[in-house]
Amino acid sequence: MQDKSSDPHPSREELPLPDYDHLPVSGLEHRMRALPAEDLRTVRAYEQEHADRPQVKQLIDHRLDQLEHGATLSGGDPAAPGAERPVSAREHPSISPQTGATPTEPPRHGLRHGTYGRSKPTQPNNPRQH
Repeated sequence: MQDKSSDPHPSREELPLPDYDHLPVSGLEHRMRALPAEDLRTVRAYEQEHADRPQVKQLIDHRLDQLEHGATLSGGDPAAPGAERPVSAREHPSISPQTGATPTEPPRHGLRHGTYGRSKPTQPNNPRQH
């Protein structure tokens, strides 16, 4: 499939995905499902001119093909924060003792003190020393 962008050299500001240059490939596929074909072509032209990642161009081409064959948009917000962008403290509600996790005791490791790796507590650490 060849580049179908109406603007062969879009700028970063024209992209429908904010912070596109910092999004991992794994997050792009889900965000692209909410974009119409025109926006996908803009993203593809930008990708072609900048990073030129074959896997990203293939994702876009595949999604364009799906849309041409009747697929619908996901309805999600492609600009919404995703797993690839942590939520800032201002965006996240405060955690208080009432809303935080219940404290638990850390797990105990090994056997009782002094018995690690021995079958009997009375057995010496190194039997070859006798």
